[in-house]
Amino acid sequence: MRRKTPDERRQYIRLNSVFPIEVFLPREENKPAKRTIQGFTCDVSQGGVCITVNDPDGELLSALENSKPIFDIHLNMPITHRPVEATVRLRWHEIIPGHRHKTLRMGVAYERIAPAHQKRIVSAARRNKWLPRIAVFFIIALLFLLGASQYNTMRLVRKNRALIASFHKVQETSDAYREGAGRVEKKYNALKGELEEKEKLIKTLSGKEGVEARLSKARSEKEILEVRLKTTLSRKEKAAALLSQALKKRRELEETTVKNMCDWLRVHQNKFTGLIMSFEGDRSISRWAFTYDQSLASQAFLISGDTKKASHILSFYKKSAKKDGGAYYNAYNAITGRPAESVVSVGPNIWIALAALQYTEKTKEKTYLGLAEDIAGWVILLKDKDGGVKGGPNFSWYSTEHNIDAYALFNMLYDLTGKEIYEKEKKSTLRWIRAHTYSEEAARFTRGKGDATIATDTMAWAIAAVGPVTLLKEGMNPEGIMKFAEEHCAVSTDFRRPDGSIVRVKGFDFGKAKNMARGGIVSTEWTAQMVVAFKVMAEYYMKLGKPEAAAELEGKARFYLDQLDKMVISSPSRSGQGAGCLPYASQPDADTGHGWRTPGGGDTGSVAGTAYTIFAKKGYNPLSLY
Repeated sequence: MRRKTPDERRQYIRLNSVFPIEVFLPREENKPAKRTIQGFTCDVSQGGVCITVNDPDGELLSALENSKPIFDIHLNMPITHRPVEATVRLRWHEIIPGHRHKTLRMGVAYERIAPAHQKRIVSAARRNKWLPRIAVFFIIALLFLLGASQYNTMRLVRKNRALIASFHKVQETSDAYREGAGRVEKKYNALKGELEEKEKLIKTLSGKEGVEARLSKARSEKEILEVRLKTTLSRKEKAAALLSQALKKRRELEETTVKNMCDWLRVHQNKFTGLIMSFEGDRSISRWAFTYDQSLASQAFLISGDTKKASHILSFYKKSAKKDGGAYYNAYNAITGRPAESVVSVGPNIWIALAALQYTEKTKEKTYLGLAEDIAGWVILLKDKDGGVKGGPNFSWYSTEHNIDAYALFNMLYDLTGKEIYEKEKKSTLRWIRAHTYSEEAARFTRGKGDATIATDTMAWAIAAVGPVTLLKEGMNPEGIMKFAEEHCAVSTDFRRPDGSIVRVKGFDFGKAKNMARGGIVSTEWTAQMVVAFKVMAEYYMKLGKPEAAAELEGKARFYLDQLDKMVISSPSRSGQGAGCLPYASQPDADTGHGWRTPGGGDTGSVAGTAYTIFAKKGYNPLSLY
């Protein structure tokens, strides 16, 4: 037998994998092959291949030793279905002994092979040689990119968490300065009052006989008061300067935090469905995307200038969302887009229509106007002879909230289309609200027809949707409505942040807290709704020429916004990148008093709470086009 020379070795390509091969041996001219040998390639070249056969028998070895046979081969290439066929001649062979068996290697040169097949063999060999190396390179590159992405994500998480920590710190600082400035202001006013009293006394005593001692004492006390007043004035000016600086920093961080909250919504939008899971942190409903929340998220994107993401949500409802009787389900799976529950209610459907109308007004595009009109047509079919809208096709109850939603829908549609049917439906809906849900004696709304339960959102949404002017015209007192909400639904409670720190917050409960055994809890969403209502009322007073009353309401709006700032938390998930968001309420897994509980988890982010807080901060009213 003859071994390969170095030159022969260099012309071969060493394979990292092998090709199965069938060898038909021996071959005599014009005669078929007599037997088939199974082997595999170990090296290939432009001129031939090296074949390995395990445990060759004596007959095969004898044939190779006694002649230079010519035989046919079928080389089975990966992926392809048909083998490469060739005729080859033996050049050399060698036997390699092993522990359990011996191995035959033989080098063969092509006698006959199609040029395309020859090229294919070499190309495949080169691919097999370099592909593992390329794969390793790409795996290393991928790991590097993943590492870099992980590093950037962690850096962003730290940055966002640091931002929120700084925001909370400046809140505490500004609150402390505000309290200090308030105390100094109070003392300054008290001294100023005393000084005025002394001046009056001195004026009274001047010119009278026998009062020299009293007059001298009064003048001496006046001088002391003037010095104290001057010192206090200096302290007042310094306190005001410190407060001004702290508030300026607070507003700057507030703007950044609002942008951060918009980013939190963006990173959680599914790129396929366009939906956003409603609660990040509650595993029991981790993939649920409530239809109402999708409306809020779409509008948050819209007012933040991201019309593409706003449209992505609306597009799901227009093109992909499964319906029941022409209406949308209350919730869908954010990832698959399939319904997450089988309930169909009026409110969530109307809110998707409201988002579509806001999109129409803001972009001047009519892409989703038909979507809103279809929903309006479905709602009209649910109205009774008195103009009230039932809770849904399978419900007999009536909700004040749903009917206020319906009023807003018909009002906005009439403004955009001018169709008389919407004006008619708007008026009949408002008459129903006045007749069946408003208590003139208490100046407040009930939760629904025949349901006296207090629901804070009915008060806030009536102001935002109907407006103070129309409410007064229809015999409903907007001032009384706001006063009732403040007196019965505002609460103070402790809020435990995810880091364990506890802050005292004031906001609005879901209803009358005194009626609940759980005590008061702050709803971030419903507090933000009240902020929007305060701003609507402030604008109303400004138009009436009552700037003092308007300023008072603006002050209340600012106060409750500051309270919401205390409840901003960092996103609990890696995908959230530590961005700012708000929990649904100050207490997890608590009874709202309206048939559902707040989500579980101490750091669960809420789309509704976050989006409505963005509305409140930007002064945006989702229930009105203007």
